[in-house]
Amino acid sequence: MASIMKRGDSYSVRYKYKDHSGKPCEGWESFKTKKEVQERKITVEKELLDGTFLVPDTMTVEEMLYKWIPIQSTKHKWSPKTYTQSVAMVQNLIVPYIGKRKVQELRTYDIEKFYATLAKTSCGQYVHSVKQDLSKKQKKRLLSSTSIHEVHTLLKTAFSYAVEWDLIHKIPLPRDAPKVNIEERTIWDEKTMLAALQTIQNPALNLAVHMSMILSLREGEILGLQPSDLDFDAADGRGTISVSKTMQRANKDALEKLDPNQVYHTFPDRREGSKSSLILKRPKTKKSNRVLYMTKPLKEELLAWLEKLKQDEQNAPEKYSNCGQLFRLPDGLPIAPELLTKWYRLWRAEHPEFEQIVFHGLRHSSATYQLLQSDGDFKSVQGNTGHATAAVLMDTYAHTQDKPRLELTEKIEANFYSQDLAPAAPEPRQNEKPAATKISGKEILEAIRLMDADERRELTRALFA
Repeated sequence: MASIMKRGDSYSVRYKYKDHSGKPCEGWESFKTKKEVQERKITVEKELLDGTFLVPDTMTVEEMLYKWIPIQSTKHKWSPKTYTQSVAMVQNLIVPYIGKRKVQELRTYDIEKFYATLAKTSCGQYVHSVKQDLSKKQKKRLLSSTSIHEVHTLLKTAFSYAVEWDLIHKIPLPRDAPKVNIEERTIWDEKTMLAALQTIQNPALNLAVHMSMILSLREGEILGLQPSDLDFDAADGRGTISVSKTMQRANKDALEKLDPNQVYHTFPDRREGSKSSLILKRPKTKKSNRVLYMTKPLKEELLAWLEKLKQDEQNAPEKYSNCGQLFRLPDGLPIAPELLTKWYRLWRAEHPEFEQIVFHGLRHSSATYQLLQSDGDFKSVQGNTGHATAAVLMDTYAHTQDKPRLELTEKIEANFYSQDLAPAAPEPRQNEKPAATKISGKEILEAIRLMDADERRELTRALFA
């Protein structure tokens, strides 16, 4: 099945095999010593006999990834944003470093070395696989541990396909994923949220911020709302808001390669030759489809906003182009996410008295506030925030704030040192149940906060199985 030949000072093993299409081929490999070639001959003959022989392939990591992306994106119905981010990750964080390496020659050590290189790499070092000239200030901003972990996750999935394609026998990634340094989110407490809201003069921004603070809505979910999603008579007149769409700006290249059924509507381009489109699409997860309840002040602001929209159209009907969205410009065109972000940043620059957080930080602040107000009722808050599972909510918001921790410390201080150390009371009778210990929701929330991620997952499985 295999033979050894000596050529000068080296040895080679020759063998015959069939490629993926069944075509007969001949292969040979060279070695420096007779012992090495003999060991390889035995291995090749065994693999050919039991069907585990790895057909030689010159496919590179770059070729494999660009073969994998269309398959993965179609199979899992990637959103335009996920597609764009994945392609950018391949182009800028993988291909420049290991893209030309042959998949079959890649070893775990190579990947470990690659991760170490990324840890010393500046953000934006490559754009579309082209190396950029960075300033000294830009060079100091290194890739985050989260970015490196995302690279690992992508490679793990892609290499699992390479195993299925009989390109390699096993995934060449390290057993342990790169560690992520989790930084505590900066959030506002309820007093700061209300104080900030009262300083926002832009009516559209005020409404958007109000909805994010009270309803924990994502930016795209807010801008994806339409007047028909509002029911002011529902819930005995309290009023409800139905969330079923999200607005997003997506690259046209990504839209052409993805399932069109994911997109409900594409808005007309405002600029000729634009490479991106404003779209309405399905929300992030199934749980993101939800019905939320209005507060009275929010209901009043929504009614006033709808009245303003009518007034805008009456003021210039010939120039008004009703896009159908709840959040519109005075000419009827949609307010895009980047415009809302710009307004928010301008407001933030004018009010340095408030600790700086991004717009999405309002959602984190809202979710934390709701957890505190509900005494840690994760299921109820999950219904408002639209997180995929209660476990995700636990992992994301178990930190909450320092205030309840301080309150817990004070409670422990008051109770622990004032205990009565008199002889213990007699044991309860055989058929008599001991009195139950009452634990408040805030104490439960604090206990969860002190758990690590694995302990929280175990608790979630026990509570919501």
